[in-house]
Amino acid sequence: MKTKLFSIFLVLGLVVTLSCTKYPPASDRLLEDLAVITQYDTKANFSSYKTYSIASTIKKITDKDTTDMSGATVTAVLNEIAANMNARGYTQVVPPAKADLGLTVVYFQNTYVYTYYYNWWGYYYPYYPYYPYYPVYYSSYTAGMAVIEMQDLKNYDQTNERLATRWTAFIRGLLTGTHTTSDITASIDQAFIQTPQIVTTVK
Repeated sequence: MKTKLFSIFLVLGLVVTLSCTKYPPASDRLLEDLAVITQYDTKANFSSYKTYSIASTIKKITDKDTTDMSGATVTAVLNEIAANMNARGYTQVVPPAKADLGLTVVYFQNTYVYTYYYNWWGYYYPYYPYYPYYPVYYSSYTAGMAVIEMQDLKNYDQTNERLATRWTAFIRGLLTGTHTTSDITASIDQAFIQTPQIVTTVK
């Protein structure tokens, strides 16, 4: 009977432990949903820029290192950015030709590991205490965000040796590998839709 009661308590303890385990909220879990946030320099005159260049790779920054990404998805991202810039009247140039605007993409990826501890006591009915149980549970998730930056190459600050950023797009979950190419290109299109100020006069 004692063994049976202990088994029941043990199972109940596991159920309670699992029910109390908290998965990161949707705001922190950057896996399932694409979300786009943009900001731009309200003082910038985007019609004064005519040309642009775009980096040929995407920098991936993780907890451990920084690498260059490549492949079909990267190509799709860069091509969609170029397509949107062309549609707004800008002309792409290839370095070493001097461009008015420079666009870069950086992908930040972090893996978070959670450790859950749960301990509890109990008694064999009606008198005998049993040893506490200390189960350990591990859970992890990967968070990813792509950042597109548009920098002003035309008006380089030589005194401070600094480039001004005219537009930034933050796309949550863009390159986590959980979305189709059409999802990815649509999120980039949305970033430009949210900033209609980015346009130049087509002659």
